[in-house]
Amino acid sequence: MASSTYRLTDFIHEVQARYIASTPNTFWSCGSALQQLISAGVVQDWLNDQLQALAKDPHHVGNWNAQQATLHKEAAWSLSVALFDTQRRFIHALPFQAFYVPLKYELTGKLFQLPPGFRNDVFDPSLSLTAAGDVKVDPLELLKLETERYAYDFLVPRPIPVLRFATASLRPLEWLFSKTSLQAWQANDADLSLTQLRIGAFVLGKIAHQSSVAPLRRLASHPHHAVRWAAIQNLGRLSRSEALIKIREAVNDQHPHVRRAAQKTLDQLDKPKQR
Repeated sequence: MASSTYRLTDFIHEVQARYIASTPNTFWSCGSALQQLISAGVVQDWLNDQLQALAKDPHHVGNWNAQQATLHKEAAWSLSVALFDTQRRFIHALPFQAFYVPLKYELTGKLFQLPPGFRNDVFDPSLSLTAAGDVKVDPLELLKLETERYAYDFLVPRPIPVLRFATASLRPLEWLFSKTSLQAWQANDADLSLTQLRIGAFVLGKIAHQSSVAPLRRLASHPHHAVRWAAIQNLGRLSRSEALIKIREAVNDQHPHVRRAAQKTLDQLDKPKQR
């Protein structure tokens, strides 16, 4: 058992008091609490408890899978142990802030500067990273991931257990950059829920039942641009008049991709009239 009386609940209370999700930089003030959690041996004790529970009951289901065990999760942040055992194919520009703590072995990798004027929510394949040196952290030391400025490519010469203390996604997209050219390759939804909403809009469009007009109309005002456009596209399968209203509104959307797609759609609809 840990020699300190510091417990996981103490850490949780400290983070709840210090981290204000609407002010992301307050997350960094939780570093001292994380260091105390590590020094107290809380993570090891928690893992031991999980293994003992599993030994007593083979059907015990904890909040973990083959790659990650979650100690605690809230809407704004999470604490987990992840196993880094595979080299990533791309360099990921992460949408959250985090501290990484290797529990065994050092954690090393390459650091890359995000391009000037980088805007997370507008994917631009012409943008590329700039090499910014190496990164290295010893076992049980904290690595501060400044993801609003840098992307990280960690080396995995052996499986490395890493304590991950991270915010929820602060930005809508996770960008992937080529390791050879350092150029932007693609961008994915930062949150699974966003992907699910887009898929849901597609399914409603395929079913094409009039009861789905109202839900799609609401989704057309979603904060995430890809969800908005998916809703508008599939609304067109249910009601041309409703879709036209939303497409005309989307010409002035705050996101350039939605604006261009809406204008292109209107231009295509106007073509028959020009003959």
